[in-house]
Amino acid sequence: MESRAPTVAATVPHIRRSRDGRAGHISREIVTGALKIFDAVAILGTSAIAYAAYLTLYRGELPHGIDRYSLVSIVTAAVTLVVLELTDAYTFQRVRNARWQIGKIAAIWAVVCGLGLAAAFLTKTSDFYSRGWALSWMVSAFALLCLGRLFLHRQIRSWEARGLICRHVAVVGAGDPGLRLIDKLSRSSDDSIRIVGVFDDRKTRIAGESLGNVRIAGSVDDLVEFSREAQLDEIIVALPLNAEARLQEIFRKLASLPVDLRLSLDPIATHVPILGTSNIGGVPVAMIVDKPLKNWSAVAKSIEDKALAVALLALFGPLMALLALMIRLDSRGPVFFIQERFGFNNRIIRVLKFRTMFSDMGDASGAQQTVRNDPRITRVGRWLRATSLDELPQLINVLRGEMSLIGPRAHALRMKAAGTLYHEAVETYFMRHRVKPGLTGWAQVHGLRGETDTIEKAQRRLEYDLWYIDNWSLWLDFKIVFATTRIILKRENAY
Repeated sequence: MESRAPTVAATVPHIRRSRDGRAGHISREIVTGALKIFDAVAILGTSAIAYAAYLTLYRGELPHGIDRYSLVSIVTAAVTLVVLELTDAYTFQRVRNARWQIGKIAAIWAVVCGLGLAAAFLTKTSDFYSRGWALSWMVSAFALLCLGRLFLHRQIRSWEARGLICRHVAVVGAGDPGLRLIDKLSRSSDDSIRIVGVFDDRKTRIAGESLGNVRIAGSVDDLVEFSREAQLDEIIVALPLNAEARLQEIFRKLASLPVDLRLSLDPIATHVPILGTSNIGGVPVAMIVDKPLKNWSAVAKSIEDKALAVALLALFGPLMALLALMIRLDSRGPVFFIQERFGFNNRIIRVLKFRTMFSDMGDASGAQQTVRNDPRITRVGRWLRATSLDELPQLINVLRGEMSLIGPRAHALRMKAAGTLYHEAVETYFMRHRVKPGLTGWAQVHGLRGETDTIEKAQRRLEYDLWYIDNWSLWLDFKIVFATTRIILKRENAY
């Protein structure tokens, strides 16, 4: 499987890459979400500290009446955050502007505190609260909110200078619509947008090596390969909307990539309101495909994977050692079977399993699927497969960040459906690789295990995988974990 990605990626030197080829990246949505959390903690924390300090230091009393004070603090924090949200104070562009932020905080905090004091006076409840606490809380909370924004502003500038918080955008289309799009994005006030290149299947018909000030890096196929190596956040297709066949072919190729895929509606959307659009750098775009598991969802999924993997390894560690000994005593060969499989974004990963076949009969390519009463399987291996205990070493893949605990099953590179390579048998197959593969998944808990001897079975399995990707939640993952336990005990289609 040769790849042209390194040659294309070399034309975009400002994208930083990690060891696995992906650039370091900080999500803007996570930054703004973290600011909301900071604001809530700052308001509630300064209230608690001011309460304890005032009573202890100035009145020599132990803290009391905490419920009454807590209620006021929580209501004040909630109202402040809601007002900041309604005034767009948590949009990334506003967060980058420290002067605007401090001015907005000063105005909103003054209004919220003023309304609180007025309410206390009118309801004749002000005597129930310490004036020293109220004054010290209001001042310290305001100071902390401002300091937090100054620190975040400085941090964002540092991240932007290192290219860590930029949104890397690829443009498809080297014609006039693409040129207009690049011109608007270049003149946009959002300087965190970086156009990594222009891609067009008609490159040979285009005069010159660049469009505007952006290099024409290759074809749409080059873009697919380029996305495997470089960090890419968004692809915007800028083609005439009447090029229906060309658009369909491009979306078919790009829909399997784990990026936000958009269709530029400029200049039509400037004059005609269209539902289901978003905006990037002032350019209206139609939302075609959203990258799954991004921002806070990605953080939650990562924490879930690491926490459960550590817990399960601690729980099953002694059992894994015993299984390793049984495998060595049962047949000659290594304990582990290592197989190359498709991982996130079609990258190849080396998946660990306990060896269940005779070492001279294993199929590392995955072309020959396991069937019922397969003669290649050892005595211990048959039991391991029936109980799915042969999958336990993949917890190490989860800890290494190559797999998730829950997700579409990792398929071998030459895995077939009804005698045909899976990705040739099912057209949208690669869309399942927009997330990391898992030890178990939504398809498996619905009985879709074992060999795929018909195209219908393969398509049905893919439908369940794609449904999981589009409907992911922590609760869904926990449902799959419990359902997997039930399936393993039944031992259906496991051989």
